[in-house]
Amino acid sequence: MALFGRRGKDSTERPISQVELKRAVDEGFLISKAAVVIAVANRIITNSLRDQGFFDHAVAAEATREELHRMAEEQRGDAQRMREIRSKAIKQKGRSKHQHDYRRGDDVKLRTREAQYEQLATMLDRRRDDQGFVDGIVLAARARAWDDIGTTVVGRLGWAQRPTEGYEIGRDDRVQQMLDEDFAALRAEHPVGSGPSAIEDTDDASDGASDDDGTDAADADTTRS
Repeated sequence: MALFGRRGKDSTERPISQVELKRAVDEGFLISKAAVVIAVANRIITNSLRDQGFFDHAVAAEATREELHRMAEEQRGDAQRMREIRSKAIKQKGRSKHQHDYRRGDDVKLRTREAQYEQLATMLDRRRDDQGFVDGIVLAARARAWDDIGTTVVGRLGWAQRPTEGYEIGRDDRVQQMLDEDFAALRAEHPVGSGPSAIEDTDDASDGASDDDGTDAADADTTRS
């Protein structure tokens, strides 16, 4: 009953709490951001397996923008759903029978959710043009990909890049240069016959010569057997 003959405001007339709305949008954005990181990480894993481990930042950035837009569209769909629920709930009076049985008294709650979804959709789409934000998502997604499938599969993601267009030109010459220079230097440091096995062979030969008593080795083996 309204005091002094003044009628209290109906739920459809009460304004939305901007504090609650901002908190809901901020929380929704953090959840959406985490979901985008997971989605992009999955794409990085798939692409790295397909492309032999090569990581392309530009491809991952484009995937990030696509995921942001996809999630923005989902939020718009949720906002539309809230509008449809409101149009039905506003005609229903009394108490709700369960949490999804919305009534006229839930109008403020439904309008808050509708506004939340709309603002979140706008925020997500706006971030698509924020290069710094997109790059941050890519880096976080790449790190998650490392954690998910281990360094044995994506260990090269941190440094490997797709070969340049002229990579094959002169490749044989570079390989030959490595053989001529690097392997030659290695042989010079470790000449043939200078290793431990060579020394052992020499010692064995010397021992055999000093102990030679004219006995056939085959006879000795036969005797031992």
